[in-house]
Amino acid sequence: MKRWMNNLFMKDFRRVVEAYELIQEGDRILVGVSGGKDSSLLFYALSEYQKISEVHYDVQGIVVDHGLLGNIEAYTEFCAQNSLPLQIHEEHYAMQFAEKQTGSVCYTCARIRKGILKRYALENGFNKIAFGHTKDDCVETFMMNIIKHGRLSAMAPKTESEEGIEIIRPLIGLSESNIIKAVAILGFPLMKDLCKHAEGRLRSNAERLISEIELTVPDFSDKVIQALSNVDYKRLL
Repeated sequence: MKRWMNNLFMKDFRRVVEAYELIQEGDRILVGVSGGKDSSLLFYALSEYQKISEVHYDVQGIVVDHGLLGNIEAYTEFCAQNSLPLQIHEEHYAMQFAEKQTGSVCYTCARIRKGILKRYALENGFNKIAFGHTKDDCVETFMMNIIKHGRLSAMAPKTESEEGIEIIRPLIGLSESNIIKAVAILGFPLMKDLCKHAEGRLRSNAERLISEIELTVPDFSDKVIQALSNVDYKRLL
């Protein structure tokens, strides 16, 4: 493994995987690949870790082509050239949402995609699904739950779905900045979401608030992650 990979993403990837025991012997892991930077690096990291890990497991990526994805051919070719086993599942459900104006379109689309992934996993013998949620996603979720719901909660490294499939998030210790650098160096020809809702998606209030805080507290996100694993329950209401 090249040193830059270890410094940029594999060291933090391995730390999370091993600390939270995200991968066990004989696992069959399905990676939800959107074609964006986060899920692409996750797919690559899981495949690289497979080569050096003492734990034997299978990994396969799956792209749910909802009908509005661009650059699929270049992406699949890159995966083939780098021995990344990728399945394209075509189910063009996004077409029915593309022209709607309601703000819940993106949420509904994402829920459908997750349902398809779970169905595919169950039908094909996968016991885990890996998602590319990052440290930034975890901190944003934490802030959104405080702002919108008055609740202390974030994203866990692993959870279990109602269907009995374990959901794992191996990138939860990685920052977006490192992911952007790594994907650029690897030369991933990322896919493009051609839906107008994806193009016009605004930054959330939580993202803006975090950005403002980090102007004076640069390591705020790191501190939030540290706090989430260092809770003083005796000093909570």
